[in-house]
Amino acid sequence: MKWNLKLKFAEQALRRGDLDRAIRHYESGQISNKNRKLSLVRQLADALLERSQAAILMGRFEVAWKDLDAVAKFNLKEFQHETRACKNQLIELTIESADASLVRGEPICALNCIESLGQRRVMDWRLNNIKTVSECLNSANRFAAKGQFKKSVAELEKAKTVRPDLPFLAGRISAFKTRTRQMKKYVTDVEAYALQGKWGDVSQSCERILHIAPTNQVAFEARQECRARLKKKTRRQMNSTTVNSSKVQSAPAINTNPSTENVVVEPSLSDRIKPMDNSVSGNKFLLWVDGVGGYLVCGSRVNSLGQAIDGAKVDIGIQGNLRSHHANLERVEGGHLFEPIGNVSIDGVELDSKVVLKNGQKLSFEGGVELAYSQTHALSKTARLNFVSRHRSVPWADAVILPVTSIILGPNRLNHVYCPTWSESLVLFERAGQWFCRAKQAIEVDGKLVATETAIDLKSRIVGDDFSLTLEPV
Repeated sequence: MKWNLKLKFAEQALRRGDLDRAIRHYESGQISNKNRKLSLVRQLADALLERSQAAILMGRFEVAWKDLDAVAKFNLKEFQHETRACKNQLIELTIESADASLVRGEPICALNCIESLGQRRVMDWRLNNIKTVSECLNSANRFAAKGQFKKSVAELEKAKTVRPDLPFLAGRISAFKTRTRQMKKYVTDVEAYALQGKWGDVSQSCERILHIAPTNQVAFEARQECRARLKKKTRRQMNSTTVNSSKVQSAPAINTNPSTENVVVEPSLSDRIKPMDNSVSGNKFLLWVDGVGGYLVCGSRVNSLGQAIDGAKVDIGIQGNLRSHHANLERVEGGHLFEPIGNVSIDGVELDSKVVLKNGQKLSFEGGVELAYSQTHALSKTARLNFVSRHRSVPWADAVILPVTSIILGPNRLNHVYCPTWSESLVLFERAGQWFCRAKQAIEVDGKLVATETAIDLKSRIVGDDFSLTLEPV
């Protein structure tokens, strides 16, 4: 299209007040007539400055910046002073708006305001203060949503050193300190009720946690676990009622041996404790967590323990002066049933029969081998055998994990594998004979970016933003 038509269209758009279309026509054509071109540019600049002033008064700062940038491109000396004055006014108003958002306790709005100035390389000490305080408030809100109220208080105290005049800081710090105590009580309630098997009470305590910390992952997973257990219990009761109602009462058996007529036979401990009906397959693998350690995972329902020598077919082989088959560990409803075969004592008391292990008990074997049994996570029966003595397993590992459907890794000290440098937890769990992993963030499995939950095998490499681990079959 000829330049004169472009110029004509630009002038018509300007007369209609369509400044954006006028600018597009102007920029798309090589206008040869310098006088008409200069006249058009001056009219455009004047109209854009007027529109920017109106936008500033209405609080539409982005529109004002766009118009002022367009005027600056024309490079007209007579408009430079007015353009600079408008920009300075816009900078002051933006800083005032960011500060007002900060006073209202809206750190995200404040960060959005100063981000536009940062993109234009505006230098002002007030921007650094607003950014620092806004980031502290934003971090405090994120920590509070997760239930990490101590960290929230620390961030608020940091913000208070920079802006002690903010009216809401003192009240918010006091509230988060109160919630710290509430959180501690609720977590204690969850652990206590879980150990007693009161899953309804556990669910209510989890609801209280999620009320004050809506993104607390542990409480969310615990609530899901409670619902699954309660549903399973209800289904079992319904099935039991159906079976009992359909039974036909049979005649009592006649005792043909008079000498045993009045003898009451007590069932053995292994008969009274029902093994858990979990689908964890009977596999064994090594879990190498980079920067944390290595763990031997024994997923069978019954795991044998003994000396690691050639020909000894035991699941947990230990380098020590033990029998080739020294003990058995069986997964049951209450945790793990320990069956001594060789000499074993628990907390100094020698065993002569099977016993259900409890969290914190120390197992002492002949030959100086000492292990500590722990069930650290209140809502999971997965257990760990920690080496108290200098002995180690074969293959070498820092501890032995006895999984019951899941293994939880992460920064919580109660997790089965404590990873202090991680920001989020990772869950390995078994379903229908297949292992899976689940995380809140996107992860990489065997070189492929996958969703937060995906199937894995016993040779998988799992990598996240701040962690990595490898599974290795034994």
